[in-house]
Amino acid sequence: MKDFIKKNIRVIYFPVMFIFMELAFHIYYYGSFDVYMLFAAMFAASFGFLVSMLTSFANRIVNMVIAWIATIGTVFFFGLQTVYGHIFTKFIPLSSLVENTGDAAEFWKQALKGIFESIPGLIFVLIIPIVATAICMKKRIICEASDFKESMIRQMAALFLGLVFNLIATSILSVKGTENFSAYDLYNNDFMLDLGVERLGMITGTQKDISAFLFGDDEATEIQSTGSLASLKLDVPADPTPIPTAIPTKAPVQQVNTDPAATQAPTATPEPTPTPIDTSPNVLDIDFAALAETEKNSEIKTIHKYMAEQEPTKKNEYTGMFKDYNFIYLVCEGFSPWAVDENVTPTLYKLTHEGIVLENFYTPIWYTSTSDGEYVALQGLIPYSANSFKRSKNNALPMCFGWQFLKLGYTSRAYHAHTATYYGRNETHPNLGYEFKAKKAGLQITDVWPESDLEMIQNSLPDYINDEHFHVYYMTVSGHMEYTFSGNTQAAHNKEYVQDLPYSSNAKAYIACNKELDKALEYLIEELEKAGIADKTVIAFSADHYPYGLEKEYIDELAGHTVEKEFELYKNYGVIWSASIKEPIVVEKPCSSLDLVPTLSNLFGLEYDSRLLMGSDILSDSPALVIFSDKSFITDYCMYNVNNGKITMLKDVELPDGYISNVMAIVKNKFNISKSILLNNYYKYIMDYIPNVVTERPKYPKE
Repeated sequence: MKDFIKKNIRVIYFPVMFIFMELAFHIYYYGSFDVYMLFAAMFAASFGFLVSMLTSFANRIVNMVIAWIATIGTVFFFGLQTVYGHIFTKFIPLSSLVENTGDAAEFWKQALKGIFESIPGLIFVLIIPIVATAICMKKRIICEASDFKESMIRQMAALFLGLVFNLIATSILSVKGTENFSAYDLYNNDFMLDLGVERLGMITGTQKDISAFLFGDDEATEIQSTGSLASLKLDVPADPTPIPTAIPTKAPVQQVNTDPAATQAPTATPEPTPTPIDTSPNVLDIDFAALAETEKNSEIKTIHKYMAEQEPTKKNEYTGMFKDYNFIYLVCEGFSPWAVDENVTPTLYKLTHEGIVLENFYTPIWYTSTSDGEYVALQGLIPYSANSFKRSKNNALPMCFGWQFLKLGYTSRAYHAHTATYYGRNETHPNLGYEFKAKKAGLQITDVWPESDLEMIQNSLPDYINDEHFHVYYMTVSGHMEYTFSGNTQAAHNKEYVQDLPYSSNAKAYIACNKELDKALEYLIEELEKAGIADKTVIAFSADHYPYGLEKEYIDELAGHTVEKEFELYKNYGVIWSASIKEPIVVEKPCSSLDLVPTLSNLFGLEYDSRLLMGSDILSDSPALVIFSDKSFITDYCMYNVNNGKITMLKDVELPDGYISNVMAIVKNKFNISKSILLNNYYKYIMDYIPNVVTERPKYPKE
């Protein structure tokens, strides 16, 4: 009997090992015991039996090679995602790992720090499996050669058990429901790496990710039938205090009456007739339904149909508020409310508390962190998997600000203080309509890490400050991790400004490196004022993501309380500022960086079609919808956490039946359509319907 067990324990060794890894990882990373552990265990067992079969058919050496490939390969992905998830709170798709390895190599110090901090988890998901496998091989418990008959029996048994466990796993997924974002839906329909790993396990998540990387995403875009967001407006009493409006206007010209008769008897001056507000839809003359009727490409046809069913946002009292203004747009690295201090960073405080004040603004973190943060803020689309910006480098992008302002006669430039090739910006940004400069690529920047935002603006401002009309885009870098005085040049440079603050060293370092951004914006505004154009220039910015390199304990310290991780962690400042706005325009509607392209397009009176963008004009009467990468969301009435199904009400109102499921379907549609727009270069199919479209950048003279 003992000999029988020893000979056949090899059949169950790998299933047991992979189950152990899945359960240990789930408990360590998610800190919970739930039914998803069962799903992960069943899939892990199925995979383990497959490995058992493959390590039973040949001689000992071949079996050992196969066993080590399976073990080390699995351990690698568990370890990689444990460390990456610890640093970025996201998992890395294989496509990003392959394409961005060179870029990521620049941050080896942060990687080492992440590895060190993840040691407790790595012991279970990396060290124990390798040691256990080595011991079992040495004791000849696994990978031993057998005669043909025994080998075939073991292989057939392993194959049978693998199929049984896989069948059980796929059959019980519906236990947690089949609705959008459920384990069943993720496995059978729309897989997402982060949510998929949590609900199906790391092994299944990795298998699906590898499959997508090797064979591409050839799934047809499916759109669910939903009610529009507008149809979900609920009857809620209006807030007693109206939102103030402070639109800059010219003073009326005083008319002097030269008629002598006018002095004989005073007459009442009639009230001026108010100019009616144009509330027509913000659309272009595109008949999407007609285009769908004649389109042969099924993917493009689906997008046309989707666009035809969308309810556009309406023009409003803010439409064209910034017509003919200059426009400076920034995506700020690692910026957050915790970087803002009235005394230390007064310019950031000024910009976040004046102008158009977005009280409930969010910057979700996406798959390729900074690059996706730019993608959302510049293209108004939801990223798909990893490297969406790189994938768009040859796409038609007529709705982007670079091309939009070029056709108005503006100059259009973009700058970054780090290297031009990082994330492929040397290819993506010119495709947005910008003349692009970066360190060692037309822009003089001191070679330190991270580089200075102040130096970037000082050395780029002469390019455009004397232009009649200009649009400029900046991707900042001074606020990049790591947040220590020894690991961040800008933090060390600005240490004197924060030394008396009542915070820990890491928290002070975070504020100090953002002081460089504050100084850069202070310099920018001063130069605009000197040029006499501050009141005809708009400065707008959003973060790329929250500062995930700042440990949660320091975020809590700066916030003064324990920051809630699902939603509050991503709450931020969205800035839309001009010296011409004398009183703040306060907006309480929940909104996000996805809404900036349509909002700013409306403010500048650009020709755009609101149906083509996944966000909406914050200042319109459209319902709020903030979308997160895991497909959780915030509306006017509630927050919905897709991970645990928790609904947090924001207003005292009863949600109608089907409200959550309907919004979930709307969110899923936006993800699917964004993906299809990107992968199918959709805007190319409607270029003929966009008025005055510009597709070639002018060549500016060398400075």
